[in-house]
Amino acid sequence: MVTSIEAKRAIGYFRVSTTGQAGERHSSLDTQLSRYKDYCKRLNLLPVATFQDIVSGRRDDRKQYQEMVSYALKGNCEVVIVQWLDRFGRNPREILRRYWELEERGISVIATDEDIKEELSLLIRAFMAGAESRKIGERVRANMSKAVSKGIHPGPAPYGLMAVKQLIDGKISTTWELEPTESLVVREMHRLSVEENKGYKSIADKLADMGYRAKGGLPFKAFTVQTILENEAITGTLVYGLHPKKGNPKIEVIRIPGFFPAILSQEEWGNLQKRLAIRRENPRGRGQSSAYLLSGILRCGSCGGPMVGATGVRDNRGGRYRRYACSNSRRAKALCGQPVNISSKKLEPAILEYLGQFVDTERVRELLAVTEKTTQDRSQKELQAVEKRLSEIDSALLKDLDRLDRAIINEAEFTRRNETRRTETVELKTRQTALQAKVETERTKATQIESVPVAIKSFLEDFETMPVSEQKVKLQSILKAAQVFRDGRIELEFRG
Repeated sequence: MVTSIEAKRAIGYFRVSTTGQAGERHSSLDTQLSRYKDYCKRLNLLPVATFQDIVSGRRDDRKQYQEMVSYALKGNCEVVIVQWLDRFGRNPREILRRYWELEERGISVIATDEDIKEELSLLIRAFMAGAESRKIGERVRANMSKAVSKGIHPGPAPYGLMAVKQLIDGKISTTWELEPTESLVVREMHRLSVEENKGYKSIADKLADMGYRAKGGLPFKAFTVQTILENEAITGTLVYGLHPKKGNPKIEVIRIPGFFPAILSQEEWGNLQKRLAIRRENPRGRGQSSAYLLSGILRCGSCGGPMVGATGVRDNRGGRYRRYACSNSRRAKALCGQPVNISSKKLEPAILEYLGQFVDTERVRELLAVTEKTTQDRSQKELQAVEKRLSEIDSALLKDLDRLDRAIINEAEFTRRNETRRTETVELKTRQTALQAKVETERTKATQIESVPVAIKSFLEDFETMPVSEQKVKLQSILKAAQVFRDGRIELEFRG
């Protein structure tokens, strides 16, 4: 009787990080191939295919690696050979997942130059250590949250405040007080922003000229000013969890009003945040710093683009003129076919006169009824289109799942299609959320009808006595946009 034993089929996987690299263990692709062949010959294995990547092992989407796994799982081999197990990659989770997946399908994974059981043991310990590290981090964050909820401030003193420690009954007690100089600086930052309409960099430069310094004696920078003015601690509120560090999961935001002595009142804080929000509408434009009253507000009635102030020579005698011109037409004529170009001496009084009509509540009600309905209809229509497209994507996904089940398309094609849908869905969901908030806001503008006339009356009464910078601040808090047409027509959009 003759007995024959069929040789097991073996495939090899080789990897180096970069072209020409000998590998982290000084092993080239040729060396890894040689180890594979020698091992097959020594153990009487049938070499059937090899796969090699020249890419970092930190990437799990390596093309040849994925093809090797797919090839093996389709039943084309009984053994996968590597020189070291780390040729599979640098991610312990991925290595263990693939190793166990192959083993469950009856495919052995062999490392020619190391004890794979020992290496797997090390990987499992590394994986568990990583998981424990994450658990420790979660426990630390949880304990921090508990400490904050009990009124313990876990970080350094916010700018403008100082901690005063006292020993009471054998225990250290901490109270908070205003830091005299720093709290004055915060108030000056507030004034420069709200009253003079200065940006973060201008505020930092002004403070430097005044001789003030940030913590540590360093000059103020724009980012430092921004951080201070956006920190609710200056209102006396302790906030924790608002900005988690990169990689950390989001946690519940904790707010404790009255924890610190307040540098700004809630009304001052509200005015500051409104001013910062207005500046964010046009962060890189010159409209905020321009000496022209309507810059940052005025829009061209032909193309909708911003209009900017411009000064030029009127005649040979050196007379100068001031005007507002469409910025789109100044960049390229094709951007605006019929640009609006108008003298500031004519336009500014016309805007103020037109604005004066809205000190009457009923007049504001009429204007808002028209502009609100137009804007709301437009937003509602776009929201419906977004929701329709999301429904179409869901339907297409269900159809492709059915095609996959019936083997009309393969897994690769399904994955490719689904990835495209996933990207589009994320974008649509983001837009849907924004539109839903916008529609809701547009439905609740009734308070404007009472507040706008009061603000306009106050502004017009004090207009002549205010410098241009203050005039701009007040006007921008009332108007979001003023659109001017070539026929002299003016349309106002009040700020919500």
